[in-house]
Amino acid sequence: MIKNIINISLSAIIFGFIYPAKSDLLSKEECKESIENELKNLTLKETKKRKIPIWRKDVLDINNDQKKEILITRNHGGNSNAPDLEMIFFNSKCIAKKYAFNEFTGVWNGWEGINFKTTKKGLIIYSTNHHEGIFNTELKVNKVEYLFSGENLYLLSKRDQKEIKAISEIRTSNLKFNSPHYTKTSLIYDLNNDKEEETISCNYWDRWGRFNKCSIKLEDDYKIEMNLNPKRIGVLKNKKNGWHLLVIDINEKYFYNPKTNKYEKL
Repeated sequence: MIKNIINISLSAIIFGFIYPAKSDLLSKEECKESIENELKNLTLKETKKRKIPIWRKDVLDINNDQKKEILITRNHGGNSNAPDLEMIFFNSKCIAKKYAFNEFTGVWNGWEGINFKTTKKGLIIYSTNHHEGIFNTELKVNKVEYLFSGENLYLLSKRDQKEIKAISEIRTSNLKFNSPHYTKTSLIYDLNNDKEEETISCNYWDRWGRFNKCSIKLEDDYKIEMNLNPKRIGVLKNKKNGWHLLVIDINEKYFYNPKTNKYEKL
């Protein structure tokens, strides 16, 4: 019985060596042909204008499995929206699969803004979304991760960055929708504990849903100019040099520097 099992096993090994499995017969040339066919199909679909125009196509082996992937960047035109990202990959049988990265909604540099990390489970494809655009006052930044095994691709995680809590703040999202350009917003607070209130004021920049031309006015009409375009400015409880720290957008901290008489990034 054992002798028969050994003979069968040896035969299987020899047969497999002389006549490899179908998946082993699929050469790089066969996958190359599949890639070329998909590139041709993309060109045909692009001429029909059925989707957002393709701005860029990159053919790269991102997971080092000897089969290249087609990385597609679609651009809406102008700079009002981040590009859409797609990928065509080929499984172990060189069959093409298409995937749209619908959660990459704020990766403005396209595939150049995407990172890759190799793990035991597969290749993690990740980036950070920065939600911007005309009239977009939403302050939201999140990290998105996808897992690519070579055979399948799926969303792994999506995590929002947490905001630092402020004791007082102004944000563009509190303005009325379609507020006029240069609408002024102010925050009044005693920043340096001298019993006199300072005024942080900004104009609204409707193109990007952000503030601009922000400054801090002191009691003697002295102004501290702030070269920032935030969606949020907040006063923090913590202090440095006797002045309250400020938080800009999600979690950037700024402190008052008495040497320059300005708020600078911590």
